[in-house]
Amino acid sequence: MPNAISMSLVHPAMVGLVTGAASGIGRACAKILVEEGCTRLVLSDLTGSGLEEISNELKNTEPSVETVLFVGDMSKEVDVNQMVEAGVARFGAIHYCINSAGVTSKPRLRTHELETEAFDRVININLRGLWLCERAQIRQFLKQAPALKTRNHAEGIATQRGTIVNISSIFGITAHATAGAYPASKSGVLGLTRTDAVAYAQDGIRVNAICPGFINTPLVEKAKAAGADYNKLVSLIPFRRMGTAEELAEAAVWLASERASYVSGVELPVDGAWVRACNT
Repeated sequence: MPNAISMSLVHPAMVGLVTGAASGIGRACAKILVEEGCTRLVLSDLTGSGLEEISNELKNTEPSVETVLFVGDMSKEVDVNQMVEAGVARFGAIHYCINSAGVTSKPRLRTHELETEAFDRVININLRGLWLCERAQIRQFLKQAPALKTRNHAEGIATQRGTIVNISSIFGITAHATAGAYPASKSGVLGLTRTDAVAYAQDGIRVNAICPGFINTPLVEKAKAAGADYNKLVSLIPFRRMGTAEELAEAAVWLASERASYVSGVELPVDGAWVRACNT
C-alpha cells in the first residue's frame, strides 16, 4: 500500500472543532466534516438550543458521532480557552479547526457616521475573537504530537499537528462603501492567516482562510422574507446565483484535511467568480 491516507477527506480518529456551529456556515462545516468521516467534534456557539439541534442532526446521520457542545462568547478569552480545554478533556486533542463565529456590520454606515461602539463590536468578535481562537488552538497543537499524515511520506507518516481554517470574506479582499468595520475585521483575519501560516509551518501547523462571497444563509432567507431584494446583487455574480453554505463548507473541510497537506497561507474565494469579475 503506497499511502495510508483514507478515501475520506478526514480521519475518523481525529477531532474537529467548529465555532459558530449552530447556524449558517459553521453548521454546514460541521455537517460536511461528518460527511467526510469525522466522528468527534467540538461545536461552539452562543446558543445552546442551536448546538443541541445540530448535534442531534449529526448523530442521526452518523450514530458513531460524539460531540462536545460549548456555549460561549468567542470574543471572551476565558470562554475560548475553556472551549479548547473542554475538547481536549474529552478527546485528548484537537486537529481540524474551523473558525466561523462572526457578525456583520450594523448599521451599514460610512466611517464618519459610524459610532465607536459599533466599530468595536465587529472588531472584537470578528478579529480579536478569531485571534483568541487561533492562539488557543495553536497553543494546544504545540502540546500534541503530530497526528495528520501527508503524501510526501510513502508510508503515510504523521508530520502535521493540526490545521486551522479561518472564515474571512470577499470584503477582506475588496471594498464595500457602507460595510463599516466588517471589511477591516475580515482583512485582519487574512493578515493573521498569512502570518501564522509562515510562523508555524515548521511546527506542523497549517493555517488557511476561506473568503465567502454571497452565500444563501438563514440570515439571507430572513431578509428575503422581510422584503429584501437580492436580484441586483445576484446579477453581478458571474454564476448568477448565490452560493450555498454547503458549497463553502466543502472548500473549508478540504483545506482542513490532509488532502491539502501542502497548502498553507491561502486566501480562497468561494464566490462564483465575483471577485474576478470586480477586477476586470
